[in-house]
Amino acid sequence: MFNTKVLTLSHKNITYYLCKITGAKLATMTYVARRREDDEEGAVQRILNKSRISAIKDFIISGGYFPNNVILNFGNASNVTVEKDNDTVSISDDVRIAQIIDGQHRIEGIKEAIKNDPLIGEVEFPVIFGIGLSTAQCAEIFLSINTEQKVVPKSLIYDLYSLTNITSRDFSIDRSNDIAIKLNEDNKSPYYGYIKFPSSKKFKGGIQLATVVSNLKVFVKEEGEFKKYSLTSLENQTVTLLNYFTAIEKAYGNWDSLKNPFLYASGFGAALDVLQHRILAIGYSKKEFTVDFFKSIVKFDRHSLPTTEIIKGMSGDKQRNVIKDKLLISFDFEETNENEIKF
Repeated sequence: MFNTKVLTLSHKNITYYLCKITGAKLATMTYVARRREDDEEGAVQRILNKSRISAIKDFIISGGYFPNNVILNFGNASNVTVEKDNDTVSISDDVRIAQIIDGQHRIEGIKEAIKNDPLIGEVEFPVIFGIGLSTAQCAEIFLSINTEQKVVPKSLIYDLYSLTNITSRDFSIDRSNDIAIKLNEDNKSPYYGYIKFPSSKKFKGGIQLATVVSNLKVFVKEEGEFKKYSLTSLENQTVTLLNYFTAIEKAYGNWDSLKNPFLYASGFGAALDVLQHRILAIGYSKKEFTVDFFKSIVKFDRHSLPTTEIIKGMSGDKQRNVIKDKLLISFDFEETNENEIKF
């Protein structure tokens, strides 16, 4: 048996207990009872997602921590004794004595992390448990967690990311977020006020911060597209993007039109696809990423401008590909003829 302090909570007809348990104990004392596979009371869990477990393992190994509790159910009351007079609980050292109601991926991730670093087994995690809960009660708890709670918008996650001090921070998110702020706050930027941060007022058009960050990560990651072409500083990466989109803005004309696809995720992503796969290499060969350089490539026929009308009703990926194809046709890439090459 091992002992730990406990806090008693009650809601409706269920009594809960809050305590702390080490990762090593959680790894041995818990098990999963799956819906439609196990007949015992409390079977509500889903099939495990191996990639999610691997990601959690890496997060924990790099110093990450989960301050939110896992939820367990002790089906056999003889395995746990709560002493309410002194607020302690005694739990059996036996294995597989507590069903997991919520937190199966976290616990599996903890198990895998302990295999890599046994000291992680000494880390204490918050746990809420019930005793002898029925399948109906476990299902009610499971549903309240997985239906009532809403996923935090990615834009808020990326906005808050810069405030953290965790060692596992993703550099590409920080850098993408910094560039997004510059694109949104520089009054000379084509995207001045058009990037939707969590605090932004609602307006038609514009691009969510999460979309900007997701699209820029491929450019700014450690071995990303910008690194290939010697664009490593925040200033040079930002200026390159500002110059590119300024050239698009000038060539397009009626930039603030609600029909301008570049003020939406599809057009923004399509323009970056062309920058990544065609234009960066040309600029690097010329040693130039100025506005004038981009203007020499960015061309539009004013009578057949890409607009939101041509992509109406399409899926996001389809919209992006249609606009990208329009850009590849319109832009002047100064293709080199074989006869111009010296051998």
